[in-house]
Amino acid sequence: MREIRLTSLEKIEASDGEVRILANSGDLALVFPRALWQQALAETPSPTEPSVAELQELETLKRHLKEHGGTQSFATVLEDVPCGEGETGEQLDLVLRPAGMFAATTGYLFLPVVSSEHVTRLGASMEGETFVEQAYIIGAVAESQALAAGDESVKVLSIRGKKCSSSRFELAPELWQVLSEKLGWKNVEPVAPMDTDLRKEG
Repeated sequence: MREIRLTSLEKIEASDGEVRILANSGDLALVFPRALWQQALAETPSPTEPSVAELQELETLKRHLKEHGGTQSFATVLEDVPCGEGETGEQLDLVLRPAGMFAATTGYLFLPVVSSEHVTRLGASMEGETFVEQAYIIGAVAESQALAAGDESVKVLSIRGKKCSSSRFELAPELWQVLSEKLGWKNVEPVAPMDTDLRKEG
């Protein structure tokens, strides 16, 4: 194996389906087919600490969801709502229920970083929950295991990467409305759920 150490990075160019990296004072040019470049980026671990911008977008989403419930005359707009009972009980930051007979009551928990442990704990709380029908854990960042652990009762949404444990068509209508109209999201990237047997082992 031949190893070339990069000592400087001059320029990154993207054209004609390729990405060219000029390095080492222009003495070295690395040329990636675009598909290979995107694969390398996808496999590169991202830092788990959220950026200031991601935290601000999380706070903005929380504020707009609450405001949306008020301006649209939702039947329920509550903050700091207990979920579940006893030791497994969690507290939801926001609970919304639109007006209408068949509307669902949705709880929201906002966190800087969402882990699979958060999903497990909220899932346990939802098992004995009678008021809230579905819940979302929304993070500035969500670990890949957390996104894969989402299910019908607890869904996970990540500001970073605009990823979700479900497609945008399965999101609570008020959540997608705020994401698209207030935050300018065009779509969410759905993440396939983890195999049930693997989830039990973890």
